Amino acid sequence: MSSTTLTDPVSPSEVSGQRPLFVDMDDTLLEGDTLWESLAVMVRRNPKGLFAVAASLPKGRVAFKQAVARNVDVTLEDFKVNEGVLSFIQEAGAHRPVILATAAHEQIARRIADDTGVFQDVIATTDGKNLKSGNKLVAIQDYLKAHEMGPAFDYIGDCGADRPIWAAAGRAHVCAGSDAQAADIAGIVPVEKSFHREAPSARHFIKAMRPHQWVKNFLIFLPVILAHEIFNFDKVLPAIVAFIAFSLTASATYMWNDILDIQADRAHAKKCKRPFAASLIPIPLGVAFSLALIAFSCLITLIFCPPATVLVILGYIAITLSYSLDLKRRLMLDVIVLGVLYGYRIMLGGVATGIAVSSWLIGFSVFFFFGLALVKRYTEIEKKPPGEDGRIAGRAYYSSDREVVGVIGIVASFISVLVMALYITSPTVAVLYSRPEPLWTVCLVLIYWISRVWMLTHRGHMPDDPIVFALKDKVSIMCGIVCAVAVAAAL
Repeated sequence: MSSTTLTDPVSPSEVSGQRPLFVDMDDTLLEGDTLWESLAVMVRRNPKGLFAVAASLPKGRVAFKQAVARNVDVTLEDFKVNEGVLSFIQEAGAHRPVILATAAHEQIARRIADDTGVFQDVIATTDGKNLKSGNKLVAIQDYLKAHEMGPAFDYIGDCGADRPIWAAAGRAHVCAGSDAQAADIAGIVPVEKSFHREAPSARHFIKAMRPHQWVKNFLIFLPVILAHEIFNFDKVLPAIVAFIAFSLTASATYMWNDILDIQADRAHAKKCKRPFAASLIPIPLGVAFSLALIAFSCLITLIFCPPATVLVILGYIAITLSYSLDLKRRLMLDVIVLGVLYGYRIMLGGVATGIAVSSWLIGFSVFFFFGLALVKRYTEIEKKPPGEDGRIAGRAYYSSDREVVGVIGIVASFISVLVMALYITSPTVAVLYSRPEPLWTVCLVLIYWISRVWMLTHRGHMPDDPIVFALKDKVSIMCGIVCAVAVAAAL
């Protein structure tokens, strides 16, 4: 989001004459921390660099910053600029020297400075010294002496570590996360100008968790429902716990995916509003929160569910990480994994409740969810603008692949109806249902619903996730009710 001033606008030409202006970079010029965002870019673009970063950890923070900077090539486009601060220093550059002064590594700082085109020079962390707080003040004072600028200067910063610098300047330019923070600084030195940056809040974390996606996790209850154990508390309780644990785990993986996709999301019309892409949640805080979600999920699962349930949840984490880091860019393998992840919820429900998932349900879910995964990919191919070579950004598909994807998806979807029909005629049904005939209604509803979904998809009316669509669409809900009545009539 663009920053807005909290105090009356002050023109740089009216402030301080020729006093040089030193500008912090992280959480000031840029809305985020370049160290952690660069690390996320490195994991995506150069995962081998993680070995160098891991080796640097025992050597301290400077070595860590150096390892990240040397293993990733970032530009200004990879970060979110605080437009209010940028506009201010652009105007200030016409009246006085503007110098970037940051604790970020010099290699990254100079690239950002070059891309902005407003800085006369850069003071940053080198391989020998971390330019934080007091070290930055000493570097600024040394710079002023070396360039014979005199002792007076102004500084734009964002946090408590900058207080010694503001005290030496005699006044502050603050990029504050709240009015209270700006007022706190004003209690130490006069505040010439204050820029706003939104602080993390519970609302941002809830949004990052994507609770609307939890509706897909109701598939966990399917084994209980189909086994006619819905009124058995000993089966329902572990299913409920598995639902909660899996939902929180899925939310953690959504957050990891958003961190890894932070640069791509910023270029997306809708995804740019996600909390990480909008720099509303610091990456370290987001990672810590996601790990806490997983720890809590594993804890309640161990208490209320069979131990194997935890292994299934950990397996889900491994699959989703593999998908985020690599598999999502593999032709057709990506949609197979998506289909598996839908069916994975059914398997989790079976493991958590101790109910064996029938081969019929597995066969149906393989084709049904593979078809829905292709709906998702078809929609993405249709809506995402292709590159110059016709390829969809971040995917292994070209815009010309849309019709083929549609054909494969339609065939897979209707094979699931065939599996359902074979199931209805199998001896298994006679054991569970006294009157199997009404179950044929389910087949008819599936034929109608699948046909409608693909028609809407072809017309460009399908949202990103067909499962979420089905749970919100009135026609789909009615189809579900008809199927439920048919199953009840067959009992």
